[in-house]
Amino acid sequence: MKSERPYLNPELNLSDLAEDLNMSRAQLSQVINTGFDMNFNDFVNSFRIDAFKDKLKKGEHKQLSLLGIAYDCGFNSKATFNRVFKKLTQTSPTQFLNTLQS
Repeated sequence: MKSERPYLNPELNLSDLAEDLNMSRAQLSQVINTGFDMNFNDFVNSFRIDAFKDKLKKGEHKQLSLLGIAYDCGFNSKATFNRVFKKLTQTSPTQFLNTLQS
């Protein structure tokens, strides 16, 4: 996930990732569920949120909108991005950005 960054593909699904890893869907699902204590979507989205936060820390919000950065990180919907960001960080993207700037 970290080196090849498949999470940047907004169309990524469990079947595609399992195939890339030469595993069955069931095997990959079990690894994610038991090893990371989360479902596939939360697993992938956690990488996307980390990538988003890294881009903000690098100042990319000065060239792109927050939504543009979210799309670059693999999200394909503003609503999903905002919901997932809040779920995983307990703050909004704008609030997170403000903590970096203060």
